[in-house]
Amino acid sequence: MNIITQDNRWLGRVINNRWIQHILYWIIYIAFFAYAWGTYDADFVKTINVELVNLPNKMILVYTVIYYLYPKFLFKGKIWKFLLSFTISILIAAILQRIADNFFVVDIFFPNWEKVDTFTLSVLIQTAINLGAVLALPMTIKLMEYIAKVQQNEQILAKEKLEAELAFLRNQIQPHFLFNTLNSLYALILKKSDQSLDVVLKLSELLRYMLYETNSSRVDLRKEIMSIHNYLDLEKVRYGQRVDISLNIWGDMEKNSIAPMLILPFIENSFKHSTQGIDGIAWITIEIGVKEQYFTLKIENSIPKESADIKAMVGGIGLRNVKRRLSLIYPERHDLKIETDTSSYNVFLKIEL
Repeated sequence: MNIITQDNRWLGRVINNRWIQHILYWIIYIAFFAYAWGTYDADFVKTINVELVNLPNKMILVYTVIYYLYPKFLFKGKIWKFLLSFTISILIAAILQRIADNFFVVDIFFPNWEKVDTFTLSVLIQTAINLGAVLALPMTIKLMEYIAKVQQNEQILAKEKLEAELAFLRNQIQPHFLFNTLNSLYALILKKSDQSLDVVLKLSELLRYMLYETNSSRVDLRKEIMSIHNYLDLEKVRYGQRVDISLNIWGDMEKNSIAPMLILPFIENSFKHSTQGIDGIAWITIEIGVKEQYFTLKIENSIPKESADIKAMVGGIGLRNVKRRLSLIYPERHDLKIETDTSSYNVFLKIEL
């Protein structure tokens, strides 16, 4: 059991050494009860010897319980088997101590005492209760160690599960994003546009970001903003004058970091909403800012009148994934609001960085 931290290496190794802890426990136990019983006649040497006579029996009982009965029954949830085995063990220890007391301790150390029947029920119960004193601390400590280990394992499993789920969600977002971007490039190639070369360059920068940056738990906010610029440049090439894009960025983007690929799905979503069934000029307004360790994203975009079902537009793969990632990465540290009406779609996201 680790009692102190390892800041002081020598002291930590000594105090946290299991053998030293056990030896100290038995020394303290013998000294305490030898003093307690020795106060009757002030003969502490005699009471120490009495405690030493009963020590092997008590040690066998303690280590049988904490190193055999605990792992074999209690830690496996076999409560009744543990209780039965524990009762039998403490009864055997009580019988052995009664034998030692009547046929050795009383004869040698207390010859003037009148002997009590060795195996009467009341005496055995009293002896078993007295043995509880030697069991109390070791049983409690061992149980606390087990509970702490279980909690630690649960935390490790929860962390591994969280990391696996986040990796899965990131891997879903990347193909989804790539699919949409390749569609833009495909449309330009069909038109034999000279801008397709610029699109390839922007796409390569985005892919480089996705492959080498987004596997980290956090990225520089500046890099995430650069990926957004690249994406918007691609969409400007794709839609030309049919979409009016307004981008406003403010605050300190240099000294902050954020989970990767959180902003882009919302912007993708705004293009999907504003251009679906477009019959005129669509518009998208994006505001990104940082103030006092809080990141803010505001997106507002138009919705064509021909869009049949606004609710059906809200639940795309990318958006569902980013909502899930927000709940995993920033629990109780983010505020996401999505509102729609007949003419616009609004997103407000605030994250405590």
